[in-house]
Amino acid sequence: MPYYDHDKDYPFAAFITNLGKYNEGELVGEWVKFPTTAEELKEVFKRIGIGQKDDFGQPYEEWFITDYDCYVDGLYSKLGEYENLDELNYLASKLDEMSESEYAQFQAGMEMGDHCGSLQEIINLTENLDCYEVYPNIHDYDDLGRYYIEELDVMQVPEHLQNYIDYEAYGRDVALEENGTFTDQGYVRDTGDSFHEYYDGERGSIPDEYRVMTFQDDLPEEEKSEWAMDIAFDMDEFFRQNDPQYAAEHPEAHAAKEELYENLMAGRISTLDEKLAALGQTQEDYLPSEIEKFKDATGYEEFLDFDPAEIKAALENPDKSRIDEMLAFAEKAEREYAAEAAAYVQTPADIAEQAQAVPRDTFSIYQLKPGDATRDYRFEPLDAIRNNGLSVKPENYELVYTAPLIEQDSLESIYTRFNIDHPADFKGHSLSVSDIVVLHQDGKDTAHYCDRFGFSQVPEFLQPERAAEVTIPTPDQMATQERISTPRGSFCVTNMTREQMEAAGYGVHHISDDGKYLIMGNGTRAFAVAAEQPEKDNPLRTAEMTLEDDYGMIDGVINNGRRGEELEKAQEYAERTTPEKSSIRERLEDAKRECAEHKPQEGKKPGRDVPEHDCL
Repeated sequence: MPYYDHDKDYPFAAFITNLGKYNEGELVGEWVKFPTTAEELKEVFKRIGIGQKDDFGQPYEEWFITDYDCYVDGLYSKLGEYENLDELNYLASKLDEMSESEYAQFQAGMEMGDHCGSLQEIINLTENLDCYEVYPNIHDYDDLGRYYIEELDVMQVPEHLQNYIDYEAYGRDVALEENGTFTDQGYVRDTGDSFHEYYDGERGSIPDEYRVMTFQDDLPEEEKSEWAMDIAFDMDEFFRQNDPQYAAEHPEAHAAKEELYENLMAGRISTLDEKLAALGQTQEDYLPSEIEKFKDATGYEEFLDFDPAEIKAALENPDKSRIDEMLAFAEKAEREYAAEAAAYVQTPADIAEQAQAVPRDTFSIYQLKPGDATRDYRFEPLDAIRNNGLSVKPENYELVYTAPLIEQDSLESIYTRFNIDHPADFKGHSLSVSDIVVLHQDGKDTAHYCDRFGFSQVPEFLQPERAAEVTIPTPDQMATQERISTPRGSFCVTNMTREQMEAAGYGVHHISDDGKYLIMGNGTRAFAVAAEQPEKDNPLRTAEMTLEDDYGMIDGVINNGRRGEELEKAQEYAERTTPEKSSIRERLEDAKRECAEHKPQEGKKPGRDVPEHDCL
């Protein structure tokens, strides 16, 4: 957690006020420090009367923020009286998670003012700190010029000419070229990295762990009952006007409405949807739309939507049940699926054609095919693949999903949706590292690799001939989110080795004080790479030589070679692919067997059994 102004241990606090009481001339509110929790906020709302009723029986439902205590420079003026509390908590949590160097980057970004026009932009700024590089203790053009010439060695100046160099003019040119500026944190330059929108302003884009208004999501039972009754009344009236058979089967309007109400409250809604659809109703019409809202608000679960009477009837009279019919259908579907899977083979050309053939403004998800051929790619970050001399090959993937791309969609929102709230027709696994999302947007197709942090573009997926261009890593591709500071500046850490950096044209400039990092530059940019550490004696080496399953991996760690990795990956894959529940056929067979057990034996009349003599 960074150090905030005035030694506070939180970035800001808000005074949340009961709006109804305020309009009545009474200031009722409470200070809340952010970040907070849903439980704490729920108690605050109780104490300030949100949810309680006024003298006329109307509940106090609205609130607003009358003031802030803010300990982050430049943030106070950006906060309003009707801010979303989930957003405030999201921002405060992201600030609390920062290191000191990251917080300095954030403060520099705020001072530059490029992406801080709204709370949404400021939240996105916390996710885009790599767009800024901070050089502390450099506060004017002269400092900047001297730093670049003397510290970064961008040019070699003979000692007898150093007094003739206009460092200030050179520093001014550098700042102009880099779009840099001087802040309270020091000199800040734009790294040139793209600013990505991770948060689109929609509540659904806020990670669950940052939400604090979840206690208001639950629909009170009283409201649910009233809503269901309103829908039941409207539905009964619609059915009577448009379905003569319904009117004939339900002569008592009150009883019919009660039945509709009970079905809605119990979550038995699918038959109502089907009946409305049969009468020509669509989601554009009032009743289907209202039912959909009701389902969303009440946590409707489709797999629980069944009529107990049908189950009871099947158990009592299995001969008249549809179990055999359902079994036959399941077997047919299984055969058809197996035939389709066996015939399905994709080539790189097929994938490229798929990407170009789908309608514009859509996205497609590709996942690795199962099998040994993709074992070295599965769930591996992109830098690991490229470090091993591999590339993203389209023939290793299969298309698992395609859908329209709406305006609010982004790569991060797609990632969230396909991890938390899968669409019903999505059959792949949750979006994970090594999956690829192809965006078909504005007439362009771009492929994005789901990486360890965010997404990375992989043009070779759509253009296989470019694979050779991207297998050689660059410092930016291998950059981590870590930064280290030395007396000469702050430097981004890259996972490249010294040899790789030297091959890319970088040389050693200086070493960090603790000796753990080499600062390597190429005249215009510099990165930190891990210095080689001397090998320490390992008392497990002898034991390892006896027990190691891969003698190419005598390194002091037992069974961490390829065979160990293969076993671990095989176990992980088996756990992931093993179904958690029995197949449809097995469940239907169980139901049929249970029905048979409940069926009375032939030749016996119901009644008490006559005991045998041995029982007397």
